[in-house]
Amino acid sequence: MIVDIVFGFLGSGKTTFIIRALEKWGTEEKIVVLVNEFGDVGIDGDLLTGQGGDVVELPSGCICCTLQTDFRSQMLEISRTLNPARVIVEPTGVATIAQIRSIVEAQLFEDTIEHINNIFIADATGFMNLYKANRHFVESQVKNAKLALLNKCDRVDKRKAMVIQGAILAINPEMTVLMTEFGAVDWAEYQFALSTAPSSGHKAWKEEKLITHITEVQGEDHFGHAEGHGLHTHFHENEDALGYESFGWVYADISFDRGMLEDFFQKLNASQSKMGEIVRAKGVFQIGTRYILMELASGEFSSQPISRSAESKISVIGRGLDRETIRTALDRCVEKKESPNS
Repeated sequence: MIVDIVFGFLGSGKTTFIIRALEKWGTEEKIVVLVNEFGDVGIDGDLLTGQGGDVVELPSGCICCTLQTDFRSQMLEISRTLNPARVIVEPTGVATIAQIRSIVEAQLFEDTIEHINNIFIADATGFMNLYKANRHFVESQVKNAKLALLNKCDRVDKRKAMVIQGAILAINPEMTVLMTEFGAVDWAEYQFALSTAPSSGHKAWKEEKLITHITEVQGEDHFGHAEGHGLHTHFHENEDALGYESFGWVYADISFDRGMLEDFFQKLNASQSKMGEIVRAKGVFQIGTRYILMELASGEFSSQPISRSAESKISVIGRGLDRETIRTALDRCVEKKESPNS
């Protein structure tokens, strides 16, 4: 089977791209999507379900760190019971791709996985700030990618997009960088870029392993702290990424007021928010008889209608989260039911 690892920082557009990939190939080949989200409440699994492939979710935690054993077991189970032509892996937005590669390209999967594509999704609106703040993390991600999709190019001017494209190519001159909007690519161009990219598989991994080991020892690719097995460098401090924590909540059979929800997300985005430093928020909400997806990514709010969901839910990621304040503000967005006597 083929494994596509689609990775990128929080809010870069990984799920949107995967939905488009499922729309393109979901009816042509059997695809399984393995989703791992940062936080207790998962949103992406619901969004991907019914898009053309089977969806398997890993619980809260990071597949490159605390869930390594679960990840290995799940990959083997997928291969044994579902036998797909392709597995698309969507790790958390703070996962270290080098460690995920070491798991997927291990000898354990030598007879199972025939080809591996490492696809990096970058957010054009926030890439340079992320790079300045977390240089080693970004460089590690880019160096371990076969192809980069510079997403959200519609939200920056063409000149800035070209500067970002140049910055990515400076880190990894061998890769191709495709500019995209809303996760949409020219599929012929996409497939050609993958076909001409340097090979990635078990043999390639073994050849690179010594170089990676030396690089990490020298500190060129080290950030955060080593944890777990050997030289496992990770974008985590203690057990949460750069001090990030998550708040999640689920509402069953409750309708929300759209205007108040939009106001709630704007307050989350405020620099002086009393709810904490919010870097990412994503929720599915029932509005009357419809459902809507609301997101906050790279300081920008967006919303779009979706097909029916089993329940309303939200996931908020950031630092110093005031869970009680968030929960209280969210409860105020529940649609008020008129009294029979009013």
